[in-house]
Amino acid sequence: MTGASATGRGSAGRRAGPARATVLLGVAVVLGTLLLLWGADRLARWGAESVLARGIQQATGVAERPTVQVHGTFFLAQAVQGRYDDVEVSLDVVSSGPMSVDAVTARLNGVHVSFHDLLVQDTAPVWVERSVTEAFLGYDDLNRYLEVTGRPVTVGAAPGGEVRLTGTVGLLGRPVSASALADVSPRDGTLAVSPRALDTGTPLDAAGEALLGQRFEFLVPLDLLPFGQELAAIETTEDGLVLGVRGTDVVVRP
Repeated sequence: MTGASATGRGSAGRRAGPARATVLLGVAVVLGTLLLLWGADRLARWGAESVLARGIQQATGVAERPTVQVHGTFFLAQAVQGRYDDVEVSLDVVSSGPMSVDAVTARLNGVHVSFHDLLVQDTAPVWVERSVTEAFLGYDDLNRYLEVTGRPVTVGAAPGGEVRLTGTVGLLGRPVSASALADVSPRDGTLAVSPRALDTGTPLDAAGEALLGQRFEFLVPLDLLPFGQELAAIETTEDGLVLGVRGTDVVVRP
């Protein structure tokens, strides 16, 4: 009985050895496959972010390459499909001629980059289904734009989160200095600044007030923002304006 028991235990041990080796081999194969997929996923994500960053840099002409993050847990499926669900872009400064805005952040949904363009790292035009962008337009930058474009008005903060305009304009052959609180609002993709309750310190007739109001009114173009078409929100601060811009079916061309 003792010998038979020993023989049985020995046979069981021999059977357990190959089974354990098979399990370990299977675990190693699974882990290796997961590591390969993880590496391929990371490589594809890095490639897409690089293509988008270079394309946006070429489109905007910024000196420093934008920061681009493509979100999503499993990226390869998005890469093969050529459509990225959620992309986040950050740029420090964007300028176009005399106009400049800071701290531009954009959230892009439905960004189309073909798998071929990803493989060859081609910065072809990129189609964006929807975008939400936020940018900061400082009063210093806005006043520089007004000076370069020949508008005799300066913009600054007023108490209560208001915007104040001041300036001296030629009116009916004489200089007139005035100040006014201003309304800032969207108008056809631009930022419209309109004075209200002009204070000149000297009386003016209705025609003079209307003419002075026209001299103090101006539009600020926002076409330098690469993903925006519609100015949707404006927030006033002590140093400038925070602009919220939306876009639909935007094409970014390098």
